[in-house]
Amino acid sequence: MALHAFGSSVDVQAGGADLRFPHHAYQAGLAEAFTGVAPFARARLSAGTVRVAGVKMAKSAGNLVLVSDLLKDYPTAAVRLLILDRRWDQDWDYDLAGLDAAAARLERLHAATGRPGRPGGGHGGAAVAAVRGALANDLDVPAALRIAEDEGGQAARGLGSLLGLW
Repeated sequence: MALHAFGSSVDVQAGGADLRFPHHAYQAGLAEAFTGVAPFARARLSAGTVRVAGVKMAKSAGNLVLVSDLLKDYPTAAVRLLILDRRWDQDWDYDLAGLDAAAARLERLHAATGRPGRPGGGHGGAAVAAVRGALANDLDVPAALRIAEDEGGQAARGLGSLLGLW
C-alpha cells in the first residue's frame, strides 16, 4: 500500500512492512484499528497536503511546524484530533485557531464519554453502529466525531479509544 500523507509516500509491501516514512502512516494504522485487517494487498491512498497560510508545509519553505513545539502548549490528543478531524483526502491549512478548536472539541468529546447514551439505544448500540458506519463510509472521521459528541456514552468512549485520544 502506498500512502501519500503530507505530500510524501509510504510503501507497505504485500504481507510485510517496508515503510519509507512510517510517521506518515497514521491513516493506515487507523484503518487497521477500525477494520482489524492489516494491509496485504498493494493499493494507493492519497492523503491531503498540509499548508500554512496557503503554502505547502515543508522544511524547504521554512514553514514547518513541529509536533514537539505544539506539545509544549497542547495535549497530544488535541494535536491528534487536529490531524484526524477532517477528510483524509483533502488539503488543509494548519493554524493555531484550528488547534484551539481541536482542544475545545476534545474537552467536549471527553465530557460526552461521561454522559449515558441516549435512551432506547441499549448500551449505545445505535450510536456505536452510526459511528462505525461513518468510519466505514470512506473513513469519515468528522461525521463519526459529530455522532459521538452528540450521542455520548459508549459511542464517544469507543471512538475516543479508537482514535487514540485516551
